[in-house]
Formats: sequence, structure tokens, C-alpha cells
Amino acid sequence: MASALRSLLLLCGICGLLAGVSCQTLKGYCPKGWTRLNNRCFIYQHDPRSFPDAERVCNILGGNLASINSALENQVVIEIIRAAAGTFKDTWIGYQDSILEGDFIWTDGSSAGFDDFETGQPNEGVPPEDCVDIEASTEQWHDDNCADLSPYVCAKKVHIKKH
Repeated sequence: MASALRSLLLLCGICGLLAGVSCQTLKGYCPKGWTRLNNRCFIYQHDPRSFPDAERVCNILGGNLASINSALENQVVIEIIRAAAGTFKDTWIGYQDSILEGDFIWTDGSSAGFDDFETGQPNEGVPPEDCVDIEASTEQWHDDNCADLSPYVCAKKVHIKKH
């Protein structure tokens, strides 16, 4: 424990010596119940909601439905769902193409560069499937009807402690 604390203090000291480098990421925190990965916090919400309603709840909590920008983030979100749900359930994330078919965007405005769609997805079913969830059976992404009721994962930036 003492060794880990010394390493952290040494790292912050080195950061402070380097011009333009900040240890802000070390000072940030997530609220109780949220899981931190780098500079973001994630939380699973059990209460099934439509995609638009889930996004509104995430907005109220200070974030958005989770954007997933790497394989690591995807795996962390899957583990958060597994741990919180007990058994994996179809779960909304913040990816959708309701504005322009086939042009998927994240509700938080982050760039779309990573996806984990199952083979054959997205498939734009009837009724329209413009919102994306992580499917329970495959743990991969599917486009689904935005009115479906599912649990969801919210994400927001870490809180930075002010000095």
C-alpha cells in the first residue's frame, strides 16, 4: 500500500515538473455506483426504457447513453452489464441512425470509429430499427426499434476535484 502511494505521489510530482502536463486524470472521480475507465464513468440502469427515454435519463444524470470508442471500452461495458444485471440482457448504448439511415452517430457527439455489430447487422428491420443495443444472445451490437424497452448504460466525464 505504501509503495503504491509513493508511486502515485512520484508520478504526480513528475507530471508537475513537465511543462503543460497535468495530473488531472489522477484527481478525477466517479460518483458512487459508477465505474471509471480513463476519463469516463459508466453506470448500468436496470429500469427498461425506450431509447429516447433512456437518453433523457442519462442527460439528467449528467451524461448520455454510453458511446463505445474502442474494443476495451466495449469489453468494459459488457462486464458492467454482466455484473449489474446478473444475467446479460439486451442493453441500449448511445448509437443510432435515426437522422440518416446507415449513418450511425453517438448521442454524445463523439466520433464513430469503432463498432461491434454482429454479422448481418445492422439490418434495418420493420418497424424501423434505428437504435443500437448490445444483444444478450451474442453480446454484440444490433439495430433495434427505438421504442423497445431495455435497460441501458449511461456514461459521463469524470468529475475533476477543484483545488
